[in-house]
Amino acid sequence: MGRPTWLGLALFGLTLPAHLFVEQDSSLVLAAITRALIGGAYIGFGAADGRRSVFWSELAVALVFGAAAVAGLLWHWAALPLGLALHALWDLAHHNARRLTRVPRWYIPFCVVFDLMAAAFLVLLYTR
Repeated sequence: MGRPTWLGLALFGLTLPAHLFVEQDSSLVLAAITRALIGGAYIGFGAADGRRSVFWSELAVALVFGAAAVAGLLWHWAALPLGLALHALWDLAHHNARRLTRVPRWYIPFCVVFDLMAAAFLVLLYTR
């Protein structure tokens, strides 16, 4: 495993245990905020890319991930891990992409690992 993968695992290990020490409602809010922030990272990448079309497409996708965060709070908790898993797919779509946003090479494996680990953790946490 490379350094970005280890960093994704480390971030998971540092952040997700907080869910074990709060009530489920607070955990849902924490997961929703995390979901929204993760989706917003690509807005910055889109702005740094310099192409207007890329910025607007990244903003649109970030809004979809923000909607998943709101849906997790107002509709069903499953929207939160689903949003994380879909974000991992969005990360993978940027791997060696020519038309999508240019992102640092380390970011993709880092984020995929965190997203998938967090999604699995939330499913296990909320179904117990």
